[in-house]
Amino acid sequence: MAAITRLGASPLERHKRVSFYIFLAPWLLGFLLLQVVPIAWGFVISLTNRSAFPVEIKFVGLKNYITLFKDTEVLSSYWVSFVYTVANTLIGVVTGFIFALLLDRELPGRGFFRTILYFPYMIPLVAVGWIFRIFLERDTGFLNILLVRLGLLSTGVPWMQQSPMGSILLLSFWQAGWSMIIFLGALSTVPRELYEVATIDGAGYGRRMRHIMLPLISPFIFFQLVMSFIYAMQAFIQPYIMNPRVIRGNWVMLNPPPNDIFFVMSRAYYIISGQHKFAYGMAMLWVLFAFVLVLTILFVKFGGFWVYTEADEKR
Repeated sequence: MAAITRLGASPLERHKRVSFYIFLAPWLLGFLLLQVVPIAWGFVISLTNRSAFPVEIKFVGLKNYITLFKDTEVLSSYWVSFVYTVANTLIGVVTGFIFALLLDRELPGRGFFRTILYFPYMIPLVAVGWIFRIFLERDTGFLNILLVRLGLLSTGVPWMQQSPMGSILLLSFWQAGWSMIIFLGALSTVPRELYEVATIDGAGYGRRMRHIMLPLISPFIFFQLVMSFIYAMQAFIQPYIMNPRVIRGNWVMLNPPPNDIFFVMSRAYYIISGQHKFAYGMAMLWVLFAFVLVLTILFVKFGGFWVYTEADEKR
């Protein structure tokens, strides 16, 4: 009888099913038209010789990909992006965790400080980049003026020229509010009774953190590591805004940054828009997509060795 009921769905079940697909359709249509189709089109373009100039479009197969792996400047961009991603992820997660530990306690004005630390994440990245660029200027930057007046420096230091990657990584500290909010939510899920029992047994703060807190919030740590890795590998505007070379007005995107901060997305944009090599730029982006996809799969596969889940609790 149950099998017959399943075969012939009731009008209410059919109505719910139709409603589900109706509400899902706008998102699914937008996903197909705005993401799947452009990605597939980009892959097709990467197999041709397409450029901005009126040339006969020909199928060249994997020629662009072979050229890409022989291009030392392009390979350098992948390495620079990877180094930035690792540093940005560690800085953001560790800083957010420290902020969360400090603000998880019952302190006066706790809500105010949470808002203040999260607010920088809401500011557009372009605006933040310009603020830090002004902040780090050699002659008129606030940092150099402060250090000179305190007697720590005799003259201003060109921070963006001497340490361009370090200048960009400062933005990671500035935008650690996203990680802080997630950690605050994670810490609220840890039962306080476990801390009390461990304290009665003589466990100090370090042991409580190691054996109770970190295992229970490990899914949140894993989520942040994966998402930060994916987003950081797609970093694009930072090298242009924090370019140590002099930039003027609308020339920001036309003046390429030096190789030590020339990320993959930034170089692909420059190759497509500046050098008009559409096919070659698309090949770069597809290799980046494959690289991020493979590493994300590896993260998910090996995350089970250290991420604490409900299945572990039931054992």
